[in-house]
Amino acid sequence: MPDAVTYRVVHETRYTYANTVTSARQLAHLRPRTTQWQTVHAHHVEVDPAPSEQSEGRDYFGNGVMRFAVDTPHDELTVRAESIVEVKSHVPDTDAGPGWESALAAPGVWGTDSELDVVQFRLASPMVPVLPESIEYARESFPAGRALPAAMLDLTRRIHAEFVYDPKATTVTTQVREVLAHRRGVCQDFAHLMISCLRSLGLAARYVSGYILNRVPPNKQRLAGADASHAWVEAHCPEVGWIAFDPTNGKVADVEFITLGWGREFSDVTPLHGVVLGGATQKLAVAVDVQPL
Repeated sequence: MPDAVTYRVVHETRYTYANTVTSARQLAHLRPRTTQWQTVHAHHVEVDPAPSEQSEGRDYFGNGVMRFAVDTPHDELTVRAESIVEVKSHVPDTDAGPGWESALAAPGVWGTDSELDVVQFRLASPMVPVLPESIEYARESFPAGRALPAAMLDLTRRIHAEFVYDPKATTVTTQVREVLAHRRGVCQDFAHLMISCLRSLGLAARYVSGYILNRVPPNKQRLAGADASHAWVEAHCPEVGWIAFDPTNGKVADVEFITLGWGREFSDVTPLHGVVLGGATQKLAVAVDVQPL
């Protein structure tokens, strides 16, 4: 891959309601995040019907958010986000780095040089608990003295090799313990599992939401809108910083990955969530298109 790639990303979400909805309130995480390796050159969101209220800001984790309200009665709501994003290569040497034990914090001790941004991601969260089963699964990748980046990459590859990608096996509420038991799931499940493994060992890890460039096999035509949102993991390594790992594909995340935002778990960075008034059942359709420019 080149040292930098610029992408055009289109993310369209359509809610179709069985009955007319009189109003809707939504919170959107659709603006790609600006980081040391990622630059957002343009971003625009269109909402149909047009919102009566709309504002932008940042959430607790520093992710860009948009809040909007639609007070026009409607039976369909479409949210289309388009972004131009440049991503630079940022993969460190995964064979180097300190032994993984050096990243552990003494229980209950807060040092004067402790970084909140690191410490808070060692803690369990509702969808990513600290589990004995997670420790047991992770131990094989973390023998004494092994370099932390190498240990995390080994765990990434084991999850990819030992778990089956199966969109029908889980839902957005499936717990890590179930994923471990059945060895099936999707990117959200594998990210939650890896984070649980790392936090259960006492390491800092966070959930990343975004997009990945899907490569088309030779002689196959790329289908517009056939991509999807993706999820992966960033783990903290002393002396190196945050390193991104994709357990779904068994690799370090680099220029093929466009970051929307991060948090403790999926619920912190859902692309869209909110409430509607009208009591209607709904159908959801999402189309994502990621194209290198």
